[in-house]
Amino acid sequence: MAWSTPKTDWNGETVDGVYIGDRFNAVDFNRIKNNLEYLRELAIKMYEEFSIQSLGSDRTPKDFFYADEINALEDNLKTINNNSLKRSYGNVPVYVDNGNTMDFKELNRLESAILDLYEKLTNEYEGRRMFTWNFGMKGGL
Repeated sequence: MAWSTPKTDWNGETVDGVYIGDRFNAVDFNRIKNNLEYLRELAIKMYEEFSIQSLGSDRTPKDFFYADEINALEDNLKTINNNSLKRSYGNVPVYVDNGNTMDFKELNRLESAILDLYEKLTNEYEGRRMFTWNFGMKGGL
């Protein structure tokens, strides 16, 4: 699984009852889903084994997104965080069918949290001390 730079500059506004701004699509869903899978793989190199919810294969522009899938993205972030660094990433909304949807503020929170975990876990992984073992007798036999 490859890492993709998260989008952390989501923006939007409502003008005269019409939303103007960034739209969440299949590319965004796939990036978030795959980045979470990448973070899990990175985290289990340093922490106890744990699993996250599978969200299946990548979505296409023809696919729909459901509340339970968006909740699963949030749950996966929480699981990775709770099993590794235990940082605070704000209050997570729960989405329901035909209810509220992710807005640009929630997308910024989610993707910024993913980026923060990536930076901290990568730094921890690359900065680990490596102890060199030298077995044998000094000077040979």
